[in-house]
Amino acid sequence: MINMTQSQGKDDLHSDCSNLFNCGNIQGVGYPFWGGNRPKSCGRLALQLACEDNTASITISNVKYKVLDFYPSKEVLQIVRDDFSTGICSPNFTNTVLDPALFSMDNGYSYYTFFYGCPSLPPLNVPSPLLCTISGTDNKNVYVANGTTAGLENCFKSVVVPLPTSQTLFSQFLNNSGLAEIVQQGFGVRLGEDSAACRGCANSKGACGYDISKNTMVCYCPDGSSGSAKCAAPAAGGPQGQPSSEGQQECKAMKIPLVSSPNIWLNVTFHGG
Repeated sequence: MINMTQSQGKDDLHSDCSNLFNCGNIQGVGYPFWGGNRPKSCGRLALQLACEDNTASITISNVKYKVLDFYPSKEVLQIVRDDFSTGICSPNFTNTVLDPALFSMDNGYSYYTFFYGCPSLPPLNVPSPLLCTISGTDNKNVYVANGTTAGLENCFKSVVVPLPTSQTLFSQFLNNSGLAEIVQQGFGVRLGEDSAACRGCANSKGACGYDISKNTMVCYCPDGSSGSAKCAAPAAGGPQGQPSSEGQQECKAMKIPLVSSPNIWLNVTFHGG
């Protein structure tokens, strides 16, 4: 028998967590995300999606990203830093950092360092500079180097941003040709959440959610129960989600004579425990 717990309001969570997040071209997003018409109990706390001006966004490690696309079969989000979504000259100087428990970089991308406010060509094999006016410095030179490069002490500030690593794009990048367009394509991040448990819950008519106190996925069932990896198959004539009667001992009946009246018998039924 599957152990289940039941508490007030869980039937509402089944309904709420059956909803999907929809915003602009981002449609049908469920667990492990929450946001919109999906309350916090429906996803990982750090995976909140927002919808502004018909554009989906997510904040990762204090950096806001626009969600460009979502590939459920590959469990990949295509995102771009909000500060780089229209160009490279208005950066928020916070490096792109991915929580390995939640995301990993998708194949085909690597980190690059953008150096701002550099007075002259740095002692590195980097392309010729771009020009950006940055508050706090009169120097406008911007250099981009592969990797999380350090050592440009003369530059005002730097920020690490993922970019595609294909040879074609890299060639354009070396010539600073279309760099802004390359940046605006964003990069892919792969979800670190194991989706197998949620598939099992969904296949049993449940809705996936997240138990913050136990730091684990929880399956909300139509009858209001939760606590198991999936909802129990309905017993014959019983509601969906209730534990089935499979495995229970069948009832047995026997006759016991009354001592005071040996010709009168009682029918007694014993239920297996």
